[in-house]
Order: sequence, then C-alpha cells, then structure tokens
Amino acid sequence: MKKTSSPFIRNARKDSGSALVIALTFSCIITFGIAGILPLVLTDWKLSSRISGQEAAFSLAESGTEEAIWAILEFGEEESAWTSNGWNESVNGKYWYREWNLSDYGEIYELDDNRVASFRVLTEKVGNTVNTVNIISQGIVTGGKNVAKDYRASRYIETQFNRLNPFEDGAIARDQLDFNGQPTFDSYNSAIEDELNWGDFTRTENVTIGSASTSASDIQLGNATIHGDLKTGSSDDGSESVRGNAQVDGVIKYDEEIELPEVPQPDTSGSGWLNQL
Repeated sequence: MKKTSSPFIRNARKDSGSALVIALTFSCIITFGIAGILPLVLTDWKLSSRISGQEAAFSLAESGTEEAIWAILEFGEEESAWTSNGWNESVNGKYWYREWNLSDYGEIYELDDNRVASFRVLTEKVGNTVNTVNIISQGIVTGGKNVAKDYRASRYIETQFNRLNPFEDGAIARDQLDFNGQPTFDSYNSAIEDELNWGDFTRTENVTIGSASTSASDIQLGNATIHGDLKTGSSDDGSESVRGNAQVDGVIKYDEEIELPEVPQPDTSGSGWLNQL
C-alpha cells in the first residue's frame, strides 16, 4: 500500500533552521543599528558638555561685568580703594584690570565635571573720569569630562557703563553759551567738605555743561577748564571745534536732545513782585 503525507504536517528540523536564520538576521540588524547610533549618542554627549562649558563661561563674564560696575560705583576716582581691593592700574592710568580664579574660593564656586574656571575684567575710562567707562569681561572654563584635554571655552561681554551724575546738566544754555577769560567748572561733595575751599577740595569731575543748540558755533568756551563733560546738540564733524581752547576732562557728547522747560517771566508790576523770584 502506498504511503501518502499530509500537506499540513511540517518538517520540525526545517522549522527550527528557519527560526535560527530569522533570529540571527534580527540580531545583526540590532547590532548594526546600535553600532550606528552609538557614535551619534557619544557626539551629542560631548556636544552637550561643550555647550554647558560655554554657558558657564558666559555666566562668569556676566559676573565680571557686575564686579566692574560695583567697583565703579563704590570706589569712583579713589585709586587707593581700587588697588587695596585687588585691582591693578595701567601705567597710563586709563585702565583698571583684575582676574578671579574660582579655585581660590573653595567649594562654594566649584564647577561640575572637574572644570577649572576664571574670569577677568578690564575697565577703560572714557575721558579722565569714571562717569563713562568701557567694560570688557571674559569668562574662561577649561577641562571637564567628555571633552578634549585642551578644551577651553571663552566668552566675552563688552559694554559701556554710565554712572548716574548728580550734576547732570549743571549749566545748560538754550542757544548761545559764551565764556570770557578762564572760568573753571567743577563739583564737589558737600558730605565730605564742610566748607568749600577752592584750593584743595576733593574734585569729583562730574559737572556737565553745554548748549541745546544744534550749531557748534553757539558754544564759545574761551580758555575755560571743565572738570566733567560737555554736551552739544550739534553733530560730530571730527574736528572737536566745539571744544576750542578749553580743557574738557570728561567727554564731548554730540547730538544731545536737551529739553529745557519754559521759564515764565515774573510779573514785575506792583510792590511785591520780588517775592515771585
């Protein structure tokens, strides 16, 4: 009698062999997939570490800017106060500079990932006073995990700081400002000197004089000495003709929009008109 086989009965050995091939195929796909993704993950990890270093450097630069502004407001023109608080003065007296290393402050300012950080600041006087100061601050971060050994992140902030002037617009003319002879304009701190002794009082050099006129010829300073700034509504033509022969210790501010209120003329009729002045 002839034997017949059912089409529904499968060969067990063939099935197990097919399953092994499928398993190996999927294993290879997963292995190659991981091998392809792993470099991307490592690259992203390193990039994230570098970005965090750059952000830390920028934060340090901001700290340097704040330190400079605090020093300007606190020390002003007192050279001894700057030097006694760790600042160094340039030979020409135009710059103050200082550097901070976070390692000097212990664990309070310790960064993550074994990083080393510092920030340095340079302040430049605009003119001969600290009323207007250019500030350049640099934050530096080196080292750390998942980065090259020579990794260094550096960020800069450059800004200009204008100190509030209590003598702003001390002597401002609407049109012409005409001085004869050799007048001197200055200011002093009455909280320090009980009496004004013109010969040796503490000069603050922050007076501001000028004219709202847009014509530079309306300002005639003669041989005046201005221990502070000069304002003018005229534009800068590069010649500083508005200065003339005058000495201006501060800066010349051009294109200033100065609004002067209308001053009503007193009524001089009657016997009590002087009381209105």
